[in-house]
Amino acid sequence: MARRTFNTKLQARFAGVAVFVCLAAATAVAGSPALGPGDDVSISVLNREDLSRDYRIRPDGKLSLHVVGEVPAAGQTPAELEAKLEALLSDRTGLPASVAVSIARWRPVYALGDVVSPGEIAFREGLTVGRILAVSGGLYPRESETASSQLDIRIADERSKIAVRRSAMVDLHAQRLRLLAESSGAVELQPDAEFSALAGPEADQLIAEQLAILRSRVERDRVRAASAQTQADLAAREASALANQQAILREQIETSAKALKDLESLLDRGLTSTERVRQLRSIYNDENIELMLSASYEARARQAEVNLLASVEDARRMRAEDITAELARVMAAIRTEEAEIAASRELIRALSAALGQVPATGPLLPPEYRIRRNAGQGEQVLPAALDTEVLPGDLVEVRRGGFAVAEPG
Repeated sequence: MARRTFNTKLQARFAGVAVFVCLAAATAVAGSPALGPGDDVSISVLNREDLSRDYRIRPDGKLSLHVVGEVPAAGQTPAELEAKLEALLSDRTGLPASVAVSIARWRPVYALGDVVSPGEIAFREGLTVGRILAVSGGLYPRESETASSQLDIRIADERSKIAVRRSAMVDLHAQRLRLLAESSGAVELQPDAEFSALAGPEADQLIAEQLAILRSRVERDRVRAASAQTQADLAAREASALANQQAILREQIETSAKALKDLESLLDRGLTSTERVRQLRSIYNDENIELMLSASYEARARQAEVNLLASVEDARRMRAEDITAELARVMAAIRTEEAEIAASRELIRALSAALGQVPATGPLLPPEYRIRRNAGQGEQVLPAALDTEVLPGDLVEVRRGGFAVAEPG
């Protein structure tokens, strides 16, 4: 009856021939890899665009080329295929032929066994077993290692979250200090103990950043208020000038009214002309109209002054309301971050306790690697190391603790 054992005996059996086999494998990959079914080759024939394109080597190892027909390609290097195609084309056409063969895409290699992500891997020259292992995500962990790794990852993730949230809290506390200063009308920031403990060496820089924001807003409000005050002063001066203008107009109207009354009396006695009376009455009416317009402009200027002064107060009131709302938002965000940090710390304690209950793994046997290669005469199974180079189409098997083999017993 056969039984399964780890590959310690197999290693001993191969000890005498391993060096020869590895040297043979190294010799096989020392030059350019041989073509095989599934490879895409790019063939360029001088002055023959109809023949110049990519060709896929068929499962029977051949490719079909117009003019020359089916050409065996598997097992040859690109240089050997170039020479063969040049000879065939020269023979068929009677003319010298110049052919260039390059690899468009090698057939892939495959990672199998105890790797995180088994499957197909694109081949490139110089590809080794170690690189295939890296691309495949490394060795697949055992169950106890998986549990331990998952707990370690969760703990590291929670610690990372705490660091991020502490950084966010430092920024929030810096904003809190700036908002408190702005609400009190201060132009300097005074760090408190809570902020200093959180910020550490970054405290000075954060205070400088928030102080720049505070001073920028104070200056913006000052400029806005000064501009509104200047416009209000202009409106007040305009209103005052219009009031003076109205006083002059009223005197002129009184004079015109008295002159008109005297002239109308003379007109009744036939001592003046009607045209003279009409002209004076027109002047009197124009002066009254100008007085009404001046009064209207004065009222408008007075209202503009009131509105401009009110706008300054409204802006201050609205900014005070915005500061109150923003401060409430910042304080709520601080409380949220504190709660999240507390939750992460509690989770870390629970995960650490669970990590202490994961059974320790025993000593691990080193992993083993082997290559399954289609050599034309059948499949070869070759022992390999991390630095062993692979060929296109190779299947690389990985086993933790060695391969199991069937032996009589």
